[in-house]
Amino acid sequence: MKNSARRRQLYAVPAVEQMLDIVEYLARNHRAYGITETARALSITTNSAFRILRCLVARGYAETDDGGGYRLGTKFFTLGMQLQARFELRRRARPHLERLCGQSGETVQLYGLQEDHALVLDCVTPAASSFIQVVPGSRMAIHASAFSKAALAFLPVDEVRRHLPRKLAALTPHTCTDKNKLFSELARIRASGLAYDYQGYMLGIYCIGAPVFAVNGVAVAGVGLTGLVSVAQPGKQAALERLVLACAEHISHSLGYGGDQFQHFQASRGKRS
Repeated sequence: MKNSARRRQLYAVPAVEQMLDIVEYLARNHRAYGITETARALSITTNSAFRILRCLVARGYAETDDGGGYRLGTKFFTLGMQLQARFELRRRARPHLERLCGQSGETVQLYGLQEDHALVLDCVTPAASSFIQVVPGSRMAIHASAFSKAALAFLPVDEVRRHLPRKLAALTPHTCTDKNKLFSELARIRASGLAYDYQGYMLGIYCIGAPVFAVNGVAVAGVGLTGLVSVAQPGKQAALERLVLACAEHISHSLGYGGDQFQHFQASRGKRS
């Protein structure tokens, strides 16, 4: 216990802790509170309370009432709804991820997009001697993963540009670091519904991904499988692609999606074959 307390003290950031104290205080009490009242309740200086509250107001995390009191703002509600949507997506996707894992014998992953990186929402691993393990919650490079590219491909171009970092890092010799080439790749993904990563994220690893659509038709995630190049069988790729698309379609339907994107993808596959 002493070591734990010592570590907390070592990494403490007083201004951040005071801000969180204010946020939690306002969350517990539903009416608006004045600066002096808040400072007294939390044993912090009036100047600190004023500066923190004004910063929270400027960012949309707090608001003032007609009497000059402060309460939490709508930005917290927005964040909460985003988290709820992410947890709901993971809950609804889980049985379909497990089914794809069992059918393919490969690791299955679900990614969401978050600012300039991809976020691993879930990962299901097979009962095999060798497989890839990715920890949910991990942040991944957004431009190199098949799963994040599958979601990026169906966003407006301006939104894609906002997600991409200024410079695309070369994670391996096979990573696409040219934005023009990446946008050309995204166009191909829009036509087929399938995204690929062949040793572009990590040497020795390949991935096949497809987009997941929400009820409003917006791509909210990418899903697919990850395997080892050393044991991959080229003759099985077409079957794996069908399984990935089917998984993405089932998850999308479970979220209320009723569009015809997956019919277009199937028609595109038919033309290629």
